[in-house]
Amino acid sequence: LQVLNSGLQPSCFSEALDAPPKQRIDQALATLRATGAVEEGVRPANAPRWNRMEDDTWYVTTPVGQCLARLPCDIRLGKMVLYAALFGGIDAVWTVAATLSHRTPLVTPFSDSKRAEAKSTHCEALLPKDSPPSDHVALNTAFVRWEAARKERMAESFSRKQWLNNQVLQTIREIRNDFLDSLRGDGFLETFSKAEVDPKELNSPHMVNALLLAGLYPNVARVDTPKTASEKSPLLSAGSEQLKLHPGSLCHGRIEGLHRTNHRWICYHTKMRTSQVFLRDCTFLPPNALLLFGGEANSLSIHPVEKSVSIGLGGEKHWHTMYVAPRTAAQIRQLRHSFDGLLRRKASDPRQPLGDDDRAIIAAYIAVINSVDLDA
Repeated sequence: LQVLNSGLQPSCFSEALDAPPKQRIDQALATLRATGAVEEGVRPANAPRWNRMEDDTWYVTTPVGQCLARLPCDIRLGKMVLYAALFGGIDAVWTVAATLSHRTPLVTPFSDSKRAEAKSTHCEALLPKDSPPSDHVALNTAFVRWEAARKERMAESFSRKQWLNNQVLQTIREIRNDFLDSLRGDGFLETFSKAEVDPKELNSPHMVNALLLAGLYPNVARVDTPKTASEKSPLLSAGSEQLKLHPGSLCHGRIEGLHRTNHRWICYHTKMRTSQVFLRDCTFLPPNALLLFGGEANSLSIHPVEKSVSIGLGGEKHWHTMYVAPRTAAQIRQLRHSFDGLLRRKASDPRQPLGDDDRAIIAAYIAVINSVDLDA
């Protein structure tokens, strides 16, 4: 992103002493385009040529990409941070982004018995009681409780009792402050009055999870019905790839019956392959979040006969289908196009506060995200 933001193009890497493989460059460009950081532009007449082969496509940084380039983190986490600021400053999202950009504060002892004790403590103290388990929510809960203990000058004793790394939490706090300083410096941080948006809806778990998806997409998987009625735990998949929750995830062994609810999608940050393909961390999502933040607005296709919509183009892992009434789907797509325009205007001039129409779009997004039917 920094290379493109400076006006250079991917072909300039061909002149490097240790040029990266073309596949890695293509993957980086795909990520930048998926996050809305770059787009195809017109090649300038006086553009330099770094080799005999001209670039097939000339890439330019979008206003959103320029904002992301100024944030001190990975581009996907940066998108998460920007969206949290745009939606009124959602602290939980900043905490999760800061943690994922550094490392987990949850201590994992070497001893089997102590490791089991630590995980039991983490699950009991950090996982939500009235909603599906989430590693990301647990990270935020750990930070919030540690911050309260820090203000009482009890951070070290609290960390020892709860199997948390006090030094890592200190670093996460500093990263969060860096995010906030950058956002305030750019003027990107928006605020909403109680008359505009109910604070409970603004900071609801559904809202937090949806913004996590906005940053982590296309890292999305499905929760499928088990093959037999005797099985209680659902199947997890991304296209034809079968997935498992890693034993180190706090969600491992705690998703029985989840396929009978509306939380049929998962967003994750880390996927790893050993004997199987494992998700190291995850958050379960209802369809509302995917409808509003999955892929590009142009990739949302409406199928009136089947009364469904599909999201995503190209690779099957990034293609998702859900049942939605055609009229509702058309309204959602129109709302998404309006939000894309809002985001571009805000990123082009971050210090300019949102107008009444744009604030109404944000309020509509919050209302849709929180209108969740928990039953399948």
